Amino acid sequence: MIFKNYNMANVMDTMTENEKTVYRQIKLKEMHDFNKDFMDDLGLIKKDFNMKFPFMRNNVMVVGLFDNEFMRSKGFYFELIDSDLEPIDSNRPIYRVPYNEFYSDEFEMDERSKFLVPIDQLKKINRQAAAIQKELVIVESDRDIKENKYIPPKPPLPFSAAPQEPVVPKLEDAPYSEMTIRDYITIHTGKPISNKAWLNEIVKTK
Repeated sequence: MIFKNYNMANVMDTMTENEKTVYRQIKLKEMHDFNKDFMDDLGLIKKDFNMKFPFMRNNVMVVGLFDNEFMRSKGFYFELIDSDLEPIDSNRPIYRVPYNEFYSDEFEMDERSKFLVPIDQLKKINRQAAAIQKELVIVESDRDIKENKYIPPKPPLPFSAAPQEPVVPKLEDAPYSEMTIRDYITIHTGKPISNKAWLNEIVKTK
């Protein structure tokens, strides 16, 4: 990258909050105006294109994206800016984040509820190519990252134990020689008058 050199104090450090808001709107409009032809070539709207401030996180240069910025149908585009909202690279490269519904699983979220995307994972979009190929640039960009696209693991199938044979309860029994008259009447008449509770239960369920 070809970075600008700023020796003076940050402009925004001297502003009030209201002045900062107005200043951001001015700088964003300047960026949209500068990239108007590019945006028209790809059919982008203003919400598809913004500016991002890069910073280090765990020795990796990242930018923070909000969840809705991952859900832009044609991808999300941005330029890198410094703390004064000026382009940090005089060549003004355009970076693209493709549509990604799995962003929350793929990227770390910081304390500001932004998802941290390493810059070296992003693809730069060439303005000249966009002017010639129009929206085919988007197709080619998606094709380039397809092999590295995050694919969430399939949820495990619900556990299903192998069917088991029904457990037949072991019934009480007694030798034939212990049969009483009550047992005999119970068996042959179906009347539960035996002194053996288990035998009475058998005839009741017949």
